[in-house]
Formats: sequence, structure tokens, C-alpha cells
Amino acid sequence: MQIRIECTVPELPGNWVDLSDVWTRRETTDFYAAAIAGNDEVTFPLLQSKLTAVHLHLADGTPVTDVALLFERFDDLDVRLARWLATNIMDALQRMLALGEAQRRLLFDGVEIAARKKTQTPSAT
Repeated sequence: MQIRIECTVPELPGNWVDLSDVWTRRETTDFYAAAIAGNDEVTFPLLQSKLTAVHLHLADGTPVTDVALLFERFDDLDVRLARWLATNIMDALQRMLALGEAQRRLLFDGVEIAARKKTQTPSAT
């Protein structure tokens, strides 16, 4: 599966990426640490393996639809679009993690609710 992330900034129309929704814990941790540190040597290869499709425009208007080419030309993106991409990938990862947490809460809350609803059997005396 994939997650489509569309840029809704009015000045940057027609930009989007498709991101894989399958990430390991290690990949997520590595991505966050590298993104915060600004370490492109880690983030670029990881994103290149996780982006399944792209349609982004360079600052001069040239469309990029090849994932590998995106990272070769990354420095030619409008800085707002580069920032949008990084921020929204982090947001998408947070939403994926939150979905897992919501499912966990639903599962365990359901168990707790079911346990409270059990009626006690009267004891025979």
C-alpha cells in the first residue's frame, strides 16, 4: 500500500508523492534522527526506497516524476517544497504510528470493557 501526500500550498500546485506505508522500527528511527540532524546521506537513500511515485516541480518549473532523479536534483527544489516534503513525510509517519496506537487502544479497551460487563455467578450456599 501507499500513502499519497499532496501539496496544498496555493503557490506550489500539482506537487505530490506516494509513500510506502511499510516501515520498520529501525527505518523510522533512522529517518527521524537523520532528518532532525539534516543528514541527507541517511534520509535520501531511505526515502528513495520508500517513495513509490513522485510528481514534484523544480524551482524552474521542470517536473520530476522519477524518484532517483528527485534526489539527484533535490537542491534544485524550491526551498518551500523541500521543507514541505520533509515535514509531510514526518507527519505521515506519525499518522501511521497513531493508527497503530488507535487500533491497540480499541483492542485493549474492548477487552477491559468486556471484562467489566461480566456478571458474577451467584454462589451456592
